[in-house]
Amino acid sequence: MRYIYSVIRFVPDPARGEFINVGAIVGSEESSEWQVRQIENPKRARFVDERRTLPVVWSFLDNVGRVIDEYEEAVNGLLNPPVELSEAWLQDLYIENSNVVQLSPPTPMVASDSEEALERVFEELIVDPTRARKGTQNKHTALAAVRRSYRENHIGKENLQERVTLETRHHHKEKVDFAVTNGRVVQLTHTWSFQVADQEELAEQIKAWGWTIRDAQDHGGTLRIPNSSVLEVDKGVDVEVVYVQPSSGERAPAWGDALSVFQTLNAHYIPLEAADQVGQKAYKLLARNGD
Repeated sequence: MRYIYSVIRFVPDPARGEFINVGAIVGSEESSEWQVRQIENPKRARFVDERRTLPVVWSFLDNVGRVIDEYEEAVNGLLNPPVELSEAWLQDLYIENSNVVQLSPPTPMVASDSEEALERVFEELIVDPTRARKGTQNKHTALAAVRRSYRENHIGKENLQERVTLETRHHHKEKVDFAVTNGRVVQLTHTWSFQVADQEELAEQIKAWGWTIRDAQDHGGTLRIPNSSVLEVDKGVDVEVVYVQPSSGERAPAWGDALSVFQTLNAHYIPLEAADQVGQKAYKLLARNGD
């Protein structure tokens, strides 16, 4: 079957033009299959990130993942998708992104399915030597599950924000995947996957995130929404964590550190399979707060 792919590049200094491949998008108009995948081991990208612009890349990947998830949900439900994914869509992404995030020109290939297409692109074009084996579930899997939970529990776009910045009274800052709001923040949700290669980096990320969440729970804070307003975060705000458990038989030292952080926080942490609980709780919180 005919597929088309673009490699996603991190360009730390667009003036120099040097880049590191950090992911790929593949898709087929014939089968309506689309997938995005990012590298599991970002050490090379972090090493050259002198300007601290890598978060822009991860945000781009998250947004593409969200668009693909919404498209897949619409197609499966025989509805009109909010964005029609096609070769023209991928071509537009290639043209529009020419700064820190860049894409390679969309290129056709033949594969039996999108998973095979992604595997071949990663094997041939993307240096990620310690990438988790085929069949693992990464953060995008958890993000998709949470989005689906919100959608199925009737949390509308007017009440749902993604990739927001939480800032505490003591000026700690961290990105949070989702915030449910109604003029104030009623729920914060973040996702983690423990099926990643760089366990040391994952543990450090979780500790930093936990420190900021704890400060917000104790003292409150603010939530900065991209291209929008700043909302108050009350002390004791509901915090949800959805995680992908470590693969059976695989070492995951970050898992122990994460459990310690989650248990210290006043947070509800649940495995991927129970993600629907997040949307159910958000619905009740909005009803309780008059929305």
